[in-house]
Amino acid sequence: MKRILMFLSLMSFLPIFFYCGTGPSPRVVVMDFIEAVNKADTTLIEKYLDIDGYAQEKLKELPKAERQQISPKFKEHLKADFLGNGLTRLLWQSKMIVVNKEDISGNSAVVEVTFIDKETGITQYTNAKLHKINKRWMIYYIKD
Repeated sequence: MKRILMFLSLMSFLPIFFYCGTGPSPRVVVMDFIEAVNKADTTLIEKYLDIDGYAQEKLKELPKAERQQISPKFKEHLKADFLGNGLTRLLWQSKMIVVNKEDISGNSAVVEVTFIDKETGITQYTNAKLHKINKRWMIYYIKD
């Protein structure tokens, strides 16, 4: 009986042991990132945002004539949108944001995100895109 109880006790710690090495899921990373933007928490934003990948994706949204090489100034401008009176931060604060299901495929993941305007109720859907860097999920795209 003692062996069975000891075995069951040890088994209860196994999920914690394995979970600690993998970090939060992509869905949790997106939720934490949105909360970090809401609080203008630079440290957490930098923890969850792959700014180089994000800058690459943002350049794709521009017309070819306006595309430029990614400069540190461009990246700082993008990061500033998530802080203080940044456009993305202010826009997100006017919305209810629902983080939906995640789809993981190897080292890539997509998380569905729903933005609902608090005044008009207009709903927009988008996907946050993540990839693993150093065994941690990092956001490299989310529509602002």
